[in-house]
Amino acid sequence: MLKRVEMAVSNALGIDSEGFVTHPLIKSGRIRARSYQLSISRKALTGNTLVVLPTGLGKTVIALLVAAERLWKNEGVCVIMAPTKPLVEQHYQFFKDCLNIEHSLLALWTGETPVQERVFTKYRVVFATPQLFRNEILKGNIPLDRVVLMVFDEAHRAKGNYAYITIAQRYFSECPSPLILGLTASPGSNREDVEALMKNLFIKNLEFRTRSDKDVAPYVRRIDYNLVPIPLSPLVKEARSLIQGFINEQVSQALKAFPWDKKPNSFSEITKMINAIKSRPFLDKSELVEALKNLARARYLIIALERLDLLGPKYFIQFMNRLVEKAKRPGSPKYLAQIMNDNRVLDALELLKLQKDNAKLSKLVEISKMELESGVRRIIVFVSYRAASRDMEKEFSSIEGFKVARLVGQASKTGDKGQTQREQEEIISKFRKGEFNVLIATQVGEEGLDISSSDTIIFYDNTPSGIRFIQRVGRTGRNAPGKVYILYFQGTRDEQYLWIARRRERKMIEEMETIKAKSGLSQDSSNLSLTKFIDERDEGGEDRVSIVVDNREANSPVVDELAKLGARITFSQLDVGDYVLSERVCVERKTVNDFASSIMDSRLFQQAKLMAGSYEIPILLVEGRDIYTPLSNIRPSAIRGALAAIVTSYKMVLLWSRDSKESAELIYAIALREQKELKKHLQVRGEKKPESTADQQVFLLSSLPLVERSTAIKLLKYFKTPLRVFNASEQDLQQVEGIGNVKARKIREVLTREFKEEDLTR
Repeated sequence: MLKRVEMAVSNALGIDSEGFVTHPLIKSGRIRARSYQLSISRKALTGNTLVVLPTGLGKTVIALLVAAERLWKNEGVCVIMAPTKPLVEQHYQFFKDCLNIEHSLLALWTGETPVQERVFTKYRVVFATPQLFRNEILKGNIPLDRVVLMVFDEAHRAKGNYAYITIAQRYFSECPSPLILGLTASPGSNREDVEALMKNLFIKNLEFRTRSDKDVAPYVRRIDYNLVPIPLSPLVKEARSLIQGFINEQVSQALKAFPWDKKPNSFSEITKMINAIKSRPFLDKSELVEALKNLARARYLIIALERLDLLGPKYFIQFMNRLVEKAKRPGSPKYLAQIMNDNRVLDALELLKLQKDNAKLSKLVEISKMELESGVRRIIVFVSYRAASRDMEKEFSSIEGFKVARLVGQASKTGDKGQTQREQEEIISKFRKGEFNVLIATQVGEEGLDISSSDTIIFYDNTPSGIRFIQRVGRTGRNAPGKVYILYFQGTRDEQYLWIARRRERKMIEEMETIKAKSGLSQDSSNLSLTKFIDERDEGGEDRVSIVVDNREANSPVVDELAKLGARITFSQLDVGDYVLSERVCVERKTVNDFASSIMDSRLFQQAKLMAGSYEIPILLVEGRDIYTPLSNIRPSAIRGALAAIVTSYKMVLLWSRDSKESAELIYAIALREQKELKKHLQVRGEKKPESTADQQVFLLSSLPLVERSTAIKLLKYFKTPLRVFNASEQDLQQVEGIGNVKARKIREVLTREFKEEDLTR
C-alpha cells in the first residue's frame, strides 16, 4: 500500500523580533512573515494540497517554506515545476536568493540544459519545465522515490494531456511518501473543473483565500474598478447587423439538414455540430456535405465578427482580406470564395471602410494620459490580439511622455517577429526599473511572470475566461492602491465577454467555498479509487512492457497514455516508424490529416517501404474520427487507393483508432503480447550502418554512457584507438575535454562491471 504523508505541525518555522520568517534553511531577513502564508504552509506539510491565492500574494513564498521544511527533515530532492522557462528561472532565482543551502545543490533544467548535466541525485532542489521533467521520468532517469516534494506551479494546467498529469501519476505511484503542492490563482470556474484538477494531482487539501479574507486583508491594497462603455457608430451597427444576418442564415440552412437540440451561436458550439456531422456514417449524402459548408462559412464570419466587436473595423477588414487571399490559393475550398460573393458581406465591408477612426483606441490614449498626469508610474494594457498591440505601440510612441514597450509571445506572425524568452525577460526588467511607463501585453503577460505591480491596468478587450480576468487584475493593488479600467464596445461580444468573465470569477469563489466546506469527503474517495488503480497496474512492475518511441513523438498524448498504462518508455531517434514494440513489430502512427497529407506528398509510400524492409510486421495506425474527411479535402477514392497500395505492395497491417487513448491501448496490447506472451525481444531495426572504419569507431564509442558523437571523436583524437579508450583509467579519461568525474565514472562502470542477464531491461 502507498503511504500517506502525515506530519506534525512544523516547529522549525518561526518569526524573529523584526517580523521575518526564521528557519535553518531560510536566510535571515529575507521573508516577511505573513500569517496566511505560514498557516497554509503548515497545512501543506500534512498532505497533498492545492493553494488558491490571488496573483501577487506570495504563492512562491509558500512553496519555499514547505520546501525548506521538507529538505530540513528529509534526505531527498524537491522538484519545482512551472509551465515556461522564464517562470522556472524566476523560481530558481528566488530560491537561490532565499534558501540557505549551497547554490551548487540547486539545478535549473530547461531545454538548453545539456543531457549530461541532468544528474538528478546530485541536487537538493531541481527547477524544471514539465515537458522536460516528464521526458526524464519516461527515460527512467528520475528516481521518484527520492522526491520529498513536488510543486506544480500554475496547477490549473493539469488537464487533458498536459505533462503535469503524467508526472503526478508516476510520482504518486512510485514514491512511498509523496507530497504534492499545487499553486494557482484560478483553478476553474465550476466545481467539476476544480475537483478534476484535484483528482489529477492526487490532492486532498484545499487552501483557498480571497483578498477580503481576514488573514489576507492586511497585506493587500484597494483596487478601484472603472467600466468604460464605448458606443458603436451607426455605420458599425449596420455592418454588424448584415454580418449577423449572414451567420444566422448559414446556421439555419445547416439545421434543416441536420437537426440539433440548440441553435449554435458561438465558435465552439458550431464546432461541436460540425464534429457531430462528421462522426455520422454516409457522409457522402449531399445535404450533409452542404451543411458542413454552411457551418464552415458561419464559423469564419464569427471569427471575423469577434475582431470587429473587440477591436474595431480595421481588424475585421484585415481578416476578410486574408480570407480572400486564402480563397485564391490552389486547392482551397470553394465555400471560402462563396463568403465573399454574398451581398451582405460585401455591403458590410464597404460600410466599415467608411469608419476611419477607432473610438476605443482614442479612449485608451485619453485614459493613459490622464493617469500619467495624476502621478501614475506604470500602466499595463492587456489586449488579446498581436496586430492590435502593434498598432497601439505605434500610437503611444507618437505621443510625448509615453515610453512604451510590447510584451508578446515567441511565435512570429505575418510582419511581426515574436520575442524570445530572453527578450521578454529584458522588457519586464526594464518595465520594473521604470525605463518604460506603458507595457502593452498579450496573453503571455497574464500568467505567472513577475511583471511587478502596476499602478493601473487597462483591459483593451475582454475575454470570457474567468482565469484570464483574475490574472489580469492580479497585476495591480499589491503594494499600493490600484486601478482597473475595462473598455468595451456596447452591445457586442466585448461586453458579453466581460459579464461572462465576472460571473465565472464569482462562481469560482462560491465553488471554492463549497469544496473547502466538503473537504475530506469526495476528494478522499476519488483518491482511494485512483490509488487502487495504480497499485493494481504496477503489480509486478519490474516486468513492465518496454516501448521505444521516436523523439519526434515525445510530446504526443499517446506517450502520456502509454505511461498511464505502465509502459517503460525509451526515446530514440528512429529511422523507421514511431513506436518499436518488438524485434518484429513497428508502428507508424498518423492522424487522419497527417495521413492525407502524407499521401499527397508521397511520404506515406516511402515510409511504408522502409518499414516493410526492416520489420516482419509493419503497422500503420490511423487515428481520428473519420478517415475520409481530412482537412485537405482529398478525395475518398484517393484515400482508398492509398490504403490498397500499402496493403498489397508493402504487406502493412492497417489499424484504426478514434483518439490518442485508444491508440495507446492498441500499441500497449500488441507490445504486451509480443514481449510477455510470445517472448519476443525489443530491438530497433533500420538504423543507418556506419560505412568507413572511422565511422565504425565513432559509432562504437558513441554507445558509451553520456558520450555523444562529438565527445567520441575527441576521445579517439586523444587515445588514437578504441582499445586505448577502453583500457584508460578514470583519471586518464578526464584529460579529454568534455569528460568530467561523472562521465568517467559511468564509462568505467559500463566497461568493467560483470554482466548479469537478469539485469537486462528488455
